[in-house]
Amino acid sequence: MRLVFISDTHTHRDLAIPEGDVLVHAGDATSTGTAGEVEQFLQWFDAQPHRRRLFIAGNHDWLFQRDPDLAALLLARHPGITYLQDAGVAIDGLRFYGSPWQPEFCQWAFNLPRRGRALREAWARIPEGTDVLITHGPPHGVLDQVRGGSHLGCEELAARVAAVRPRIHVFGHIHDGFGVLRSQATVFINASTCDEAYRPNHRPVVVDLLPDRIEFSGTEPTPRQRGLDALRALLAQAQAAPAGERSGLVVAALEAMEDLRGLPASTLAEQYLVRGLRADAARLGRQEAKPGRRPVPFQDGD
Repeated sequence: MRLVFISDTHTHRDLAIPEGDVLVHAGDATSTGTAGEVEQFLQWFDAQPHRRRLFIAGNHDWLFQRDPDLAALLLARHPGITYLQDAGVAIDGLRFYGSPWQPEFCQWAFNLPRRGRALREAWARIPEGTDVLITHGPPHGVLDQVRGGSHLGCEELAARVAAVRPRIHVFGHIHDGFGVLRSQATVFINASTCDEAYRPNHRPVVVDLLPDRIEFSGTEPTPRQRGLDALRALLAQAQAAPAGERSGLVVAALEAMEDLRGLPASTLAEQYLVRGLRADAARLGRQEAKPGRRPVPFQDGD
């Protein structure tokens, strides 16, 4: 069986979705969760060619929490879609379970107090024997960081996942955590489509469930990511190189940025020069404004 995972599409629908048997969306299909946004998503999702289409709500998908009756009416127009909210479904013997809850964050939808009883009760409903667990947020310590910062995932979820040991646990929410991580029992997938700037730069993650193993694709670097990696390497080399060898590396970095930005290297060089001069002038201005550098007022004794 081929599973295709996406999450956090945030109203983006111009996406290249690979073929597969089951398409799974792990929440945040919308930006603000209005009925219009939900209906547009459902129309797009229902038009996908996959045999089954599953999704859960995320913290942006307000309609499913604020007006579940209206959400149910919209869903009824799209019988080809299965919405999971603390519920499961079996497909060809594979048991899926979905839940939208996350630790409280800025009072968004489906938030519950971190490390509280309500979260423990929500996760206790995950059945033993679940094969594919779909949650909006990650478990604590797994693909749950923004630029290497603090772990933002749910501690209570991590404990329940360790007990249930699903074959696959897919989620999103933390856009910067996009990727795949294997443990002894579970393949963890952060399938966030959008990056931290809400640009749909991450590809769907495709999982092939084979009799003796799990294979996946979609997390390979995109051409843009490869370009950024090459640029970072050039900048690191330029910083470490002797003064006489830096100019060639700087030119190569400008040419790499030319491809990424779609602007001539000469224009980029001018922009960076002006920004650098402005920043240096501002820094010198702040230094001159310090009390120790102000001139002592002189008054004539007359």
